[in-house]
Amino acid sequence: MITFNLKIAGRNLWKNKIFSAINVIGLALSMACCLVISLYLWNELKHDSFHKNSKSIFRVTEKQDQAGSIYNVAVTPGPLAPALQKDFPEIKHAVRFANWEGMIKLRDRSYEEKNIKLTDNSIFNIFDFPLIKGNPATALRSPNDVVITERIAEKYFGKDWRNNSSVLEQSIIFNNEPGFKIVGIAKNLPANSSIQFDILIPLSYLFLSDKWSYKWNSNNYHTYLQLKPGTDVLSFSKKIANKLSAYNNGATDLLLLQPLNKQYLYSDFAFNTDWGKRSNIKYLKIFTGVGLLLLLIASVNFINLSTARSLKRSMEVGIRKVNGASPRQLIVQFLSESVMVACIAGCIGIILLVAAKPLIEKYIGISLNTNFSQSIILPSLAFFILAIGLLAGLYPAFILSRFSTASIFRKAVKFNSGKVFRQSLVVTQFAISITLIICVFYMYRQLQFVQQKDLGFDKEQLITIRLKGALMQKAGLFKHDVDRLPGIVATSPATISLVNVDNSSYVEWEGMNRDDQFLISQANVTPDFIPALEMKLLSGNNFSSQKSNDTSTFILNEAAVKRMGYTNVTAIGKELNFWGAKGKVIAVVKDFHFKPLNTGINPFIFRYQPKDSYFNLFAKIQPGKATEVLPAIEKLFKEYEQEGTFEFSYVNEALNNTYRDDKRTASIILFFANLTIFIGCLGLFGLTVFSAEQRIKEVGIRKVLGASVSSITALLSKDFIKLVLIAILIAIPVAWYATSKWLESYVYRIQIEWWGFVLIAIAVLAVALFTICIHAIKAALANPALSLRNE
Repeated sequence: MITFNLKIAGRNLWKNKIFSAINVIGLALSMACCLVISLYLWNELKHDSFHKNSKSIFRVTEKQDQAGSIYNVAVTPGPLAPALQKDFPEIKHAVRFANWEGMIKLRDRSYEEKNIKLTDNSIFNIFDFPLIKGNPATALRSPNDVVITERIAEKYFGKDWRNNSSVLEQSIIFNNEPGFKIVGIAKNLPANSSIQFDILIPLSYLFLSDKWSYKWNSNNYHTYLQLKPGTDVLSFSKKIANKLSAYNNGATDLLLLQPLNKQYLYSDFAFNTDWGKRSNIKYLKIFTGVGLLLLLIASVNFINLSTARSLKRSMEVGIRKVNGASPRQLIVQFLSESVMVACIAGCIGIILLVAAKPLIEKYIGISLNTNFSQSIILPSLAFFILAIGLLAGLYPAFILSRFSTASIFRKAVKFNSGKVFRQSLVVTQFAISITLIICVFYMYRQLQFVQQKDLGFDKEQLITIRLKGALMQKAGLFKHDVDRLPGIVATSPATISLVNVDNSSYVEWEGMNRDDQFLISQANVTPDFIPALEMKLLSGNNFSSQKSNDTSTFILNEAAVKRMGYTNVTAIGKELNFWGAKGKVIAVVKDFHFKPLNTGINPFIFRYQPKDSYFNLFAKIQPGKATEVLPAIEKLFKEYEQEGTFEFSYVNEALNNTYRDDKRTASIILFFANLTIFIGCLGLFGLTVFSAEQRIKEVGIRKVLGASVSSITALLSKDFIKLVLIAILIAIPVAWYATSKWLESYVYRIQIEWWGFVLIAIAVLAVALFTICIHAIKAALANPALSLRNE
């Protein structure tokens, strides 16, 4: 029976080549995209699952009350982990991490490493970061121990490092401090680990060299706890919530527990306190929704075309019923056809996925695991294809098997049967597609807006050079040398990068009400900073270059002036106390953006203390001179800092990168939106073909009576165009609502103009009209004698 059903199914598919091709192409494209999304989701959701204790590992975070505002931060004090482990028997192990970077010297070579973690030996008890060489029980117990990964071992000792018996106990110099030795080689970390490192160094090294780092007010560490089996997590989290007040007298911050398996997708913390490999659950929800919509549209095509063809196959159903076929047998037959189409489409979809994998990985920015030999992938894939085949073919199967024998042979089964249902499916298809396209249109408009918005400073041809080592103290000398290079317009050292400034503190001001505090962002700059970046002074005068170290003057932005209750004029001369330095306001600068545009402009204070370290040098370059100037700057950099690598970035590119995730999301949705339109048009084309076949006699008679090609084309097209228009009317309010909700995440945003909806509606209508007319015109041009003779 199965062989018989498959044979009949194959014959029907071959007999109706156009409809079969449309179904296969639509389903294949949607399946390929759904497979990509499924593999992407699987990759994202499996982060950190390789740790055998992942379900019992939690990160301790803080909810801080700063100046009346609540902030969630991912960092905690250094003494917290040992204090909690001592006081709570529920804790099996505790470990801390600090983010670090430094210079490694090995023999006669130097390496600048940026992915260093300072941690405790208990890292090997909690996490599954196995050592290929070395003893995890003793590694990192001495302050001078160093553990490196396989990748770093190959970098330092060559590809044959495994056969080098002297790798362990190899002496190295870390940040110009000798006495460190390699005691372990860790296996390269999996790509799905939210904790990433290249080198591990004991936290005890930092605590011994910097006593302040181990105080309760030094919030610089990620703290992880592994709880004992059977621990009630909710009860335990309540126990530790207010524990900071007991450890640090007067502290009001609350402690929270974040499960390790939530860390990768649910980490949204203030002040850049979270570091590591992160994503966001909202992107997974968006991609899941788009994938399901795409699959729905392809399935709708299948259902639509199958039900539309029901009249053509009604005679087959009648004959089989007369010969004793039961409704169950008919349903099995038609479901077999549906599953066969799904299987063919699934195979083509897999081929498309494998062929396009490199392009997809580059486009999405992730690695897709397409190893179909893995036990979980093949069964999942088979179930996926079977489910789509059954779901897509279920409705047509029941419709076809429900026809009564009498109505079939009386030809009482009309094409109009199920017409409303088919029309509603077409409307649904195009409404979804149009909604997606409108949303993407305004997403791109918003991203274009934030890239072109006046930020309060000139970002064009502006680069940031990162200062390192001794150069941080010699920023003034370096600036002087760079200024002399041809092609340099202006330079200025600063402690900020202007991309996402989160270095903030409290300030006291003249006339301040008691307990009226707020956070103010800050930067140490020079008198050249404001003119170099073409910022605008609204009142007062700039810092004086005649002073070698001026701790008695400050410059505020408009937001700070308003928050203190001043005006741009009355603020001049007011006394401030910031970071223990008392001084006066000498100027007010026009507000400028120093964070992404999804946040407002906060209070900002500039100080001028050139004896302190500077971390960056801003340099404005003449247009077209970058290729000449940058090598010259690098040469000067090497004269001051021989070991550190020269690093620079264009400010406008760095600012645009802050919207990288939104850009990627918009690009992916646009791709899927275009694909949904293509699949929808395939369905329209199929329905037009079928409609023309059903009305072939009517078309012939009209042509004999003198009807023009245009009138016949309009006759065959108008019903479908009406459906697209209805879809447009449904999509517009839905798209407007969705776009409005997305734009709410930006403080500075575009207005949703009406012309965007009209433009997209006309474009979609034109594409749909072109698709419909392809076959409608062909039918209108056909010889009426042939159609009437066939009838």
